[in-house]
Amino acid sequence: MATNPRIPDPTTLPTLREQKKKPSSGSPLVPIGILIAAVLLIALILWMPRSPRGTAGPSSAAVPAQPTGGQVQITNVQFSPAPVGQSMYIYATVFNAGTTAINGLSMNVAFADQSGTQLPATTAIAENRDGKNLVDDPIAPNATREIRIPVQNVPQNWNHQVPGLKIETVTAQGAK
Repeated sequence: MATNPRIPDPTTLPTLREQKKKPSSGSPLVPIGILIAAVLLIALILWMPRSPRGTAGPSSAAVPAQPTGGQVQITNVQFSPAPVGQSMYIYATVFNAGTTAINGLSMNVAFADQSGTQLPATTAIAENRDGKNLVDDPIAPNATREIRIPVQNVPQNWNHQVPGLKIETVTAQGAK
């Protein structure tokens, strides 16, 4: 018997049920989950406040005049190296020529080596001669005070001359 090559063999054809079945993309709950997440995100954005409630922002508060480095005069600079270790104290007299009391003084301490080449500078905070913090015992306007500047990690190749001092920061108490 002769067969027509264009007619498919019925045993190899998929059934009608297999033809209607399409591949599904996961669970039907995925779109519902995305929708719930979007609704929660919108509700969260609308619920959050846009600015703090009950607190006023900073007003045009008057900032007292701060002393500058030119209003602080340093004289009588001496030093005392520690007998052991790499630390020292620098002693000096400070005159406050400003109009407010100074409660903080930060110094840049520059050392030189034997040839006069500048070594990396360090920052130190000044304190009263007896080691009391300037915040606790500020320098009054038009007053003179003996201070000491503790310096840690003094360079080993330092030339043992008085290091250079430069005022970095001066802080003052509020106007009274």
